[in-house]
Amino acid sequence: MHAKRLKELRLEHGYTMEEIGKKLGIKKSSYASYESRYRRPPLERLRQLSQVYEVSVDYILGISDIRKEQHNMRTLLEMKDLHWDGLPLDEEILLQIAHILEDAKKRKFQIEKPG
Repeated sequence: MHAKRLKELRLEHGYTMEEIGKKLGIKKSSYASYESRYRRPPLERLRQLSQVYEVSVDYILGISDIRKEQHNMRTLLEMKDLHWDGLPLDEEILLQIAHILEDAKKRKFQIEKPG
């Protein structure tokens, strides 16, 4: 399933195989082998592909038809009875945590967007 999904996602985003290879730091032929089912992408490469295409790894693998789970501040705030080290986390603390996590995600996974 990964081969079909990778090709669909690449075409949806308007990328060539060479462009995706460059984004991943691999040769075009290596990426082509993923789309042709000759090779399966390793876990780290799947993570990179999920970031480039903004979908979950489960979606790429065909485990799920949901493109990306939305875990955001609202999800965090809807969680009840969260504690850290025995202390309850109130809404203000959860908002701070959510902002920190969003900032960390943006810094760690900045992927070059077409522009």
